[in-house]
Amino acid sequence: MASIIPRKNKDGEITSYKIRVSMGYDDFGVKIFEDTKFIPSATTPAKARKEVEQFAVEFEKAVKEGSAFTSGDRITLKRFVQFWDDNSLTQKVLSGSITKHTKEDYIQTMNYHVIPKIGHMKLNKINSTHIDRIVMDLLDAGKSPKTIRNIFNIIRSCFDYAFRKNYIKENPCLRCEPLPVVHRDGDLHTFTEDQVKRFLNEALTREYEFEFKGHTRRYRGVGSGEEFEVQDYVEHRSVPLQFRVYFTLAIFGGFRRGELIGLNWEDIDPENRTIRIRKAVSLSENGQYIKDPKTEAGKRTITLPEVCFTLLEQWRHEQKKICLTLGTAWEGFRGKEYDQNPIFIQTDTGKRMNVQSPSAKFRKILTAYNKTVDEEDRLPLIRLHDLRHTNATHLVASGVDFETIAKRLGHSRASFTLDVYGHALPENDQKASDKLEEIFTGTR
Repeated sequence: MASIIPRKNKDGEITSYKIRVSMGYDDFGVKIFEDTKFIPSATTPAKARKEVEQFAVEFEKAVKEGSAFTSGDRITLKRFVQFWDDNSLTQKVLSGSITKHTKEDYIQTMNYHVIPKIGHMKLNKINSTHIDRIVMDLLDAGKSPKTIRNIFNIIRSCFDYAFRKNYIKENPCLRCEPLPVVHRDGDLHTFTEDQVKRFLNEALTREYEFEFKGHTRRYRGVGSGEEFEVQDYVEHRSVPLQFRVYFTLAIFGGFRRGELIGLNWEDIDPENRTIRIRKAVSLSENGQYIKDPKTEAGKRTITLPEVCFTLLEQWRHEQKKICLTLGTAWEGFRGKEYDQNPIFIQTDTGKRMNVQSPSAKFRKILTAYNKTVDEEDRLPLIRLHDLRHTNATHLVASGVDFETIAKRLGHSRASFTLDVYGHALPENDQKASDKLEEIFTGTR
């Protein structure tokens, strides 16, 4: 029950009332109250008392429902972040504007980078200097400009909500020092057109020689346990077919790593040459799990060249042989339900491939290939995600409009695609100059 405390003037007359609602205890064990001031409009004491009692009931209800926080001088940032999570972020998940995974990332970022430093402070006591200090700590910790910008944007979103709900008079992030610049060109490493062709036609199809040192092994099966010596030996291995499929799709489709791992055979339409993205695989502390794409735009269906579906059909045929060979060890679907199996699997069980496996395999292939060619023909050791950048930059260079590229990549806005890939390949600037010369002078 809310407390009603009369406030009197010098003459002892009641001029207003303080309404107080208990809200438990803060992080330090201090009792928390929500107070407000009420001035009745009634002229008689009885009517005024009735009026203030009615207001007290409504105020207490609003406080309990979380809608009466009107001042940031009574609530800590840590407590407000929970309120932000329970209300604004939860509502965004329900409306589909963000995913549950994104919501968890926001809260994890606040809990890890922000709450330990300023979580104990009252909301309206936090200013731009406190946020600047967090940014400097991130720089000192070696975080990249891109990571720092992402963290800052999450902090700003939290304070935006506090401002909209009248907790604070201004978002302190608006007065912060400029953030470290994200050098887009430095972040994007791609294959050139020639390098793409050599990766697809040579690196993925070549047989590589691997040397193994002598070692001791044990017999398995009947009489297992007995040791025997293995001499130095050399093996010739080619790239497994399913990885050829994976990297080919990555280049032609510009898919994210987890989107490819999340594909099932039912997502493939060979007749129309399309692939449907409806989910993705991600990692957490408890292992990998299937989630929705990063945004609603991430759910998409795109057309790919015939070469992709030729390889997919070859891999499907080989995967079915693996299923038969494993017998009861196969943990996937069979018969009419076979299309519910993942495309990319662990070949000893049929379970979905680990989302980290393609990155490690990609680096091994590049390293092995570079040992077989002259130095000037070596492929750059780019990241797996850079195959997505390769796809986008070559589409831009080919004159494909940004709206189409954004839809293929699963971006929510074409403006974001323009921001990231607007520079495309270095030779585009020269092409633009040549085109203008042709138009205006007719000399080319």
